[in-house]
Amino acid sequence: MTPTVRTGRSRFSWLRSLLERFPFISTATIGFTVGFCAIALWLLPGTLLKGESTVPNVVGLLYADAAARLSAAGFAVKQGESLNHPTAPKSSVLGQIPAPGVKAAKGNEITLDVSLGAKKGTVPDLVGLAREEAVNALQAAGFDAPTDVVERLDARPRGEVLASTPRAGTLALQPSSVRLTISAGPNAIGVPSLIGLPIEDALALLGQLGLTTGPARTDATSTQPEGFVSAQRPGANSPIAPGGAVTLTVSRPAAPPDSAAPR
Repeated sequence: MTPTVRTGRSRFSWLRSLLERFPFISTATIGFTVGFCAIALWLLPGTLLKGESTVPNVVGLLYADAAARLSAAGFAVKQGESLNHPTAPKSSVLGQIPAPGVKAAKGNEITLDVSLGAKKGTVPDLVGLAREEAVNALQAAGFDAPTDVVERLDARPRGEVLASTPRAGTLALQPSSVRLTISAGPNAIGVPSLIGLPIEDALALLGQLGLTTGPARTDATSTQPEGFVSAQRPGANSPIAPGGAVTLTVSRPAAPPDSAAPR
């Protein structure tokens, strides 16, 4: 008996017959599919519509240039914090989130922190203030406590500020320190130049001025003759209070090496 061969058409004739008899099945299936796609597009637009891209590095660029580059790569741009920076130019990008090189969906926001440039402050008027008052005024204005303070002989009271560098009213970078010149007082003495004098003459001159000195230091590398002053502290012309101490260094050449023992 010859077997009956079913064609592809007859194989699915039952499905076609079912759809003809119950057309609502086809309509419902299509409606469900369309509805599902619409809901998915509404709930998950980033997943279905957005592709991923590598976030470009825009740190160091001006904000406008960085925004244009990110937009060209398919990202949105949002400005983050504005911060002072001692070297980064004003309006340049200091940082970005997400970081450069990561993968992110196109359309996502990239947050950029922007430089306000170097912070500057106005140097206050310090002339006439006592040293401690000047230090407080500088710190209140945003400057560091001064580390460079120079004394100068002057008739004004000891410790009074005579000048500042930069001077009052100048815009200066912060943080930074302002140099102060203060009065050594009307009774201060200028230290004489003692280098090159024999130690006995140096001590005699200091005694005549009412100044003192402690035990002298020795210097084996000096070019001065032995027993002559090779250094002093404070230096020449530095102001010093009456009775103040001056430290002297005296040349003491090293002993010559012993001659070689005879063979």
